[in-house]
Amino acid sequence: MKRIPTFDGLRREIRSRWPEWTALSLYVALLAIAIPYHEPSADVAQAWQLARCLSLRDLFLTYIRYEGSPGLWHFLLWILIRARVSYTGLPWICGVIAIGAAALLVFKSPFPRYLKLVMPFTVFLLFQYAVVARSYVLVPILLFLAAFWWQRSPVVLALLLGLLANVALHATVISGGIAVIYVIEQVSKKGINQSTRWRQFSWSALILLSFSAFALWTAWPPRDLTDYMSFRLHSSAFLFLLRAAGSLVWAVFDPWALSLPFWIAIALCFRRRRSLFYLLPVLFLAVFCGVVASDWWHCGLMAPLVVCLLWITWPPASEKLTHSETAGRIALTVMAGMQILYSGYAIQYDHYNAYSPDYATSEFLRPFVSRGAAIAVTDLGDHAVHAASFFSVGVLPYFDHNIFINVPDSFWLWSDKNVSAELYKKYFPSHPDLVIVGVYSVGPDNLSFLSNPGIQMLDHAGYKFTNMFCGAMPEGFRLANHNCDLIFQRAKSPQGTVLR
Repeated sequence: MKRIPTFDGLRREIRSRWPEWTALSLYVALLAIAIPYHEPSADVAQAWQLARCLSLRDLFLTYIRYEGSPGLWHFLLWILIRARVSYTGLPWICGVIAIGAAALLVFKSPFPRYLKLVMPFTVFLLFQYAVVARSYVLVPILLFLAAFWWQRSPVVLALLLGLLANVALHATVISGGIAVIYVIEQVSKKGINQSTRWRQFSWSALILLSFSAFALWTAWPPRDLTDYMSFRLHSSAFLFLLRAAGSLVWAVFDPWALSLPFWIAIALCFRRRRSLFYLLPVLFLAVFCGVVASDWWHCGLMAPLVVCLLWITWPPASEKLTHSETAGRIALTVMAGMQILYSGYAIQYDHYNAYSPDYATSEFLRPFVSRGAAIAVTDLGDHAVHAASFFSVGVLPYFDHNIFINVPDSFWLWSDKNVSAELYKKYFPSHPDLVIVGVYSVGPDNLSFLSNPGIQMLDHAGYKFTNMFCGAMPEGFRLANHNCDLIFQRAKSPQGTVLR
């Protein structure tokens, strides 16, 4: 019979593992400091609005496939919303999930203390997949659970990998890669041939294939998906290789050239363990990033993936360290140090600056919405490339209804049939009270957009540029994905204004 821990036993546990408890407490404290100052982005709002406004049937049969993603995150949001969790409460839920991943890493991983105590503070585990409340917060905890259950239960492992496949398409690729190395490992050990485990492996294969098939079915793109969201093979082999190689180095070190010795050391470490094939998921993810356009947070999945693979193949403590093993541990430690610096920059920036303009824009618009003002949203005309009007979705979770007269739904539809631009042309001659112009890749110090014909037309129609709310996302030691909401208020309404 399992003994119930006593108070004295718990006290001895805390005393013997005080570094781990201290690290986890510091991790929790940093999240508690960072989350209140973070403004969710339009990507967060889009998933929230889909789950908020639609039934599960409409979500999975129609709308999720426009997002280029499986639907596990939308399903969880659907449950949270109906459990009365607010939009401002979502980051705290994500923080709890991130704390679970950090606790697994600190208390259950086989790494030496100097590694397991610093890894949770790397930028993707502390900020990008914790403070930023998106589906990717599920990836580290599922990867670490998969590493923990690797030799324990193939059925549980299959369930975890199946859930991972439904988080995001990049995670689907990772899930498939990990499944491949598990099969290779079992075949090499002749584990599958054991009659006592054959039934377990059969059930495991069925579970994983079912989950993976469901993920691909959910994310299968419709015919009218916009070019901006379409996944296409790159016509240039050079561009493919550039993107694939870039995914390996972009999010690891700055300057990126330092990533090359890191990967060499990691490869030598796996080779010394006779486990070089365990890097197949890394290769699969790099190839996928070469095929489709990928952002910083996609490439950052390499970090928890490598931790998971090293966890699975970690040698016993009694085994003598080799030069290759030492080099791998040094490389991981140096990478963690660089990533911790990234974390410091991201949290410091996010504390004093806006990650997204959406909250500030919503607060500005609130009194106008209360008075029933007509508000239209548009961009500078480059819908196919930037679809900057999409970023207007970021303000909608702060209201109980759709506040834009020319956006048909309370979310953005990535479809060629989206009529928001046509409705803007229809309603503009009636002179809405406010027009919000979304601009992308433009910061508050760059006012070149004022010469755009669309802006000049607003000026001609009697609108005055009154406010500008901007945000930017820290990536390494840089800022990226600048976007701004430009507020134009109606000053006068000349007759005969026609939108061309």
